[in-house]
Amino acid sequence: MRRYLRYWRETFNFRGGAYRLDYWLVQAVNNLIFALIIFIVGTIFNEWTLSSHISSIFSLLIFVPNISLFIRRLRDSGLPQQIIAIILFSPFLIGIFSGITVALGLLIAVPVLLLLYLSGIIYLLLRRSAYWTPYLNVQQKINYTIVFVTIIVLIIGLQIFTIKKQMTGINNIWQKALKQQVQQTQRESELIDKSASSQTNIESSLSSVLSSAASDTHHLEKAQKPIPDISVKALPDDKVAASYRNLPEMRLGDNDFGTFTVQGHWEQDSSTLQWFLSIQEQHVLILTSTMGQGFGVDISSLPFEKIVGQSYFQLKQQGDLQVWRIDGTYKEPTTDQIKAMSYLEWHMPDGHIRVMYLISQSKPLLNTIINSVATTYSQ
Repeated sequence: MRRYLRYWRETFNFRGGAYRLDYWLVQAVNNLIFALIIFIVGTIFNEWTLSSHISSIFSLLIFVPNISLFIRRLRDSGLPQQIIAIILFSPFLIGIFSGITVALGLLIAVPVLLLLYLSGIIYLLLRRSAYWTPYLNVQQKINYTIVFVTIIVLIIGLQIFTIKKQMTGINNIWQKALKQQVQQTQRESELIDKSASSQTNIESSLSSVLSSAASDTHHLEKAQKPIPDISVKALPDDKVAASYRNLPEMRLGDNDFGTFTVQGHWEQDSSTLQWFLSIQEQHVLILTSTMGQGFGVDISSLPFEKIVGQSYFQLKQQGDLQVWRIDGTYKEPTTDQIKAMSYLEWHMPDGHIRVMYLISQSKPLLNTIINSVATTYSQ
């Protein structure tokens, strides 16, 4: 404890010396503190975000004391100030050398270079004092050995317990997700079977899908009224649409579906293949597909909460190819939040279908994106 308290008292002492025992004992205690923070706050109280914040704060607190202790240890080993300065800047040099090595295509040399660098640093820190090494009798050596072994065993034990807890949590999440996926697949199969037996034509099937009362019941109710025709009116930009227009352009899509221009930095989910954009604390979704037989025949994973109407427009770069547009609202299954949704469908000259869903809280933003699709879509 006395050596660890001296470590804090000499935070800004860059001119003294530090024995090997002082240096490695401090490092062991600091690592034990990190392990205890993660174990107590993260594992016991299940506050992983808080444990990360506390660990970051402790890392900032020990940054300067660690630098001064590192310099004192190198000075105690007999290294001149010039060499110590080079060692302090060596991480930047290693980064430059690693970049050059990668640029030359010698990736295998990078871990070798890092291993040699770390081995050299550890060797310097393990050097005996160039001036005077404190004498420890046999009992003192045994006591310090017990302290080091105890700390190391505690660190390893806490980390093993923490990893097991994390793996258990991850396994539970996977099991829950797998169970939900199986249930979702079963519900979709039931819906498809019921739809196939009850629908007599496309129009009645369309009405049945659109009048779904709630996503948790998954029952189809037949509606008598067809989708009304509407005229899509230009809406003034709201805050979200105005911010969207100032973002850089980006091409979405692929060789199978075709591509079109949007604005902003969109990210694609690897499992659902949905495109997402976060803007003004809102989330915009685009889903494209080349599968199925069309709206009202296929069971959609993004059902309308309410249908407003249908309209048509042309794809300018496809010889004024006509696109069927359906507008309405969508209910988020997790938050019950109502958002605007548009469904686009068209058939290419070869007969293959193209489908697009667009969901956003901002109706002007949806219109802006659809206008961009109309003028920039290409196959």
